[in-house]
Amino acid sequence: MTTEARTAGTSRTAVRPRRRWGTAALALATGAVTAATLAPTAAAATTPTGCADLVGTEVPADAIGLPTSGAVVDSATVVPAAAPLPEYCDVRFTIRRVDPDAPDVSARVNLPTDWNGRGMHFGGGGYNGVVPEATGNAPSAPPDTPPPLARGYATFASDSGHTGGNATFALNEEALVNFGYAALKKTRDVAGALIRARYGTDPHHTYFVGSSQGGREGLTVAQRFPDDYDGVLSRVPVVPFTALQLAGNRVGAAVAAGGWMNAAEIQTLTDATFAACDPRDGVQDGLIARYPDCDPDPAQLLCPPDVDPATSDTCLSAAQVDLVRTVRSDLELDVHLANGVRSYPGWPAGHEALSWPFWITGAAPLPETQAPGAVQPGGAPFPGTSAVANFGAQWVRYAIAQDPDLDTRTFDPDDPRWRERIREVSEIVDSTDPDLSAFRARGGKLIMQEHFGDYAQSGFAGARYFESVVDELGRRRTADFARLYVSPGADHGGQGAPSLVDWVSLLETWVEDGEAPRRVVQSGTVGTVARTLPACQYPEWPRYRGGPVEEAASYRCTGSHGHHR
Repeated sequence: MTTEARTAGTSRTAVRPRRRWGTAALALATGAVTAATLAPTAAAATTPTGCADLVGTEVPADAIGLPTSGAVVDSATVVPAAAPLPEYCDVRFTIRRVDPDAPDVSARVNLPTDWNGRGMHFGGGGYNGVVPEATGNAPSAPPDTPPPLARGYATFASDSGHTGGNATFALNEEALVNFGYAALKKTRDVAGALIRARYGTDPHHTYFVGSSQGGREGLTVAQRFPDDYDGVLSRVPVVPFTALQLAGNRVGAAVAAGGWMNAAEIQTLTDATFAACDPRDGVQDGLIARYPDCDPDPAQLLCPPDVDPATSDTCLSAAQVDLVRTVRSDLELDVHLANGVRSYPGWPAGHEALSWPFWITGAAPLPETQAPGAVQPGGAPFPGTSAVANFGAQWVRYAIAQDPDLDTRTFDPDDPRWRERIREVSEIVDSTDPDLSAFRARGGKLIMQEHFGDYAQSGFAGARYFESVVDELGRRRTADFARLYVSPGADHGGQGAPSLVDWVSLLETWVEDGEAPRRVVQSGTVGTVARTLPACQYPEWPRYRGGPVEEAASYRCTGSHGHHR
C-alpha cells in the first residue's frame, strides 16, 4: 500500500463510531479522511519549503481528518545543533477549535535538517495540558541511546487540546473528545502536512511512542486510526482509563476512612510482601520477579488486641488492612464500559515502599506528616492527597458528575444516576477495543511494556487488555504483530528494577525489516546494584537458574499462557 493510500484511508472512528455517545460527542466523531480532503495539501507540497517560510502556513479544515476550523503555523525557528540533537526546525502550530467555548489544540513538530524519512508522534502524560518537546528520548530508552530526533526522525506532539495539567477541561465536550482521541488524529494530520511541506514528501514510516497517558494514546491510535501508524510503543498505558479513575477514587475513600499509612507502616507492609514473595523466583535478591501470583494476606499484619495501632508501626489497623485489600482487589462495576469492560484489576503486590508514599497514601508533603483532612479540599489538583486518588477524584468531579463541588469520597459508580454518563465518557476516552485486525492487516506492529511495581496504574490492566486482543484474534495472529513485555518490580517511571530497552530500534527493525524481537534484555538497578534481566512476555516471569544474580543470562522466562488476575 502506498504512503498516499495509507494516509488517505478512512478513519476507523468514521467507519465504526463509538456506541451511545452524547450528541455533541457524536458530531465531533464523524469526520472522515479521504483522498479528496488530503489532496489540496498534498498538491501544494511538491517543492520543499524553507523553515522560516513555514510561518503563517494554513492547513485547511478539509485536510484534517476530524472536525476543526483549520490550523496555522505560529512560529518556525531553526535550532542550531547542540549535542545530542542535530540542527532542526522547531515549528509551533495551532489547530483551531469548532466550539467557540472550547480550547484550541496547541502542537509542535521538529523537522531535522538531515531527515531520515520517518515521523514519530510522542504521547503526553498525566492529564496532558502541555505540549511535549518531543526532543527527548522514547520511553524506557537507556541513557546512551540517541533520541529519535537525533536519529533523524521528524517528531511531533500536542497538548491534547487544553492547558493545565488537570481534568477541568472535561466540562467542555469538544475538549473531552480531543483528550480522548481526536487531538491525536488532528495533530498527526497537520504535522503530516507540514512534514510534506518542508521536505516535499510524506514519511515512509510513522511511529507512535508514549508512556502512561501516552501509552493509552498509543493504544488509541492503533485502535481508532490504524492506517496512520506503522509501529506503536505503549509503556504502562492507563487503560481502561475510566475504570482506573473510579478505582483510584475508591482508594482515596479508603485512605480517608482511616487507611492512611506513614512511611514506617508502608515499610512494614513491604517487608511482609518481600518475605512472602521474593524467594519464589529462585533467589532472594530484593526483586519480586514472580509477579503474577504474589498476593499475601494483609490480615497477617493486623495489630493484636493488646497493641494500639496508633502507637505501633510494626502492625496495621483494621482500616489499613482494608486499604491494602482495596488496592489489591478488583473494582467490579454494574455499568458496562466501552467494549464490555466491567472491572478494574487490583494492583500487584510488592515493592510498596517504592511508590505507595506518592501514589497511594499522600503526594506532598511527605506521608508521615500529611494525613488526609476531614474535608476534601477543592480545586484541581487536590493538594496533599495521594496521586491515584487525586486523578480519580478529578475525573469523577469534572468528566462524570460535571460538578466542581462534588465530594467524591461518597461517589458510588453503581448509582443509576451516573450510569449513562460513565458509559458515555468511557466510549470517548477508554482505549480497550480488542479488534486490532485493521492495524495488523496494514502491517502495524505493537510493543507494550508493563511494570509490576507500578502503583499509578495496575500492570494487570494492560495485561487484561492484551489478553482481550488474544481472545479476539487468536494467540498466533496476535504474536505476528503484538508483544507485551513485563518489568517486574519497576515503578511507573521505570525505577527500582531493570526496565530500560531501546524499543525504538527493535520496533523499527520489526516494522521495516520484518524481524521480530527475540531475546530482549532490559537493564536498570535494584537498589544501588546494576542489573540486567530478560524482558519476558506476559504472563511469563524470569526464574533464576544459577549464575551471577546481576546478569540476565542467569534467568529464563517461565510461566503459562493462561489468564491471570
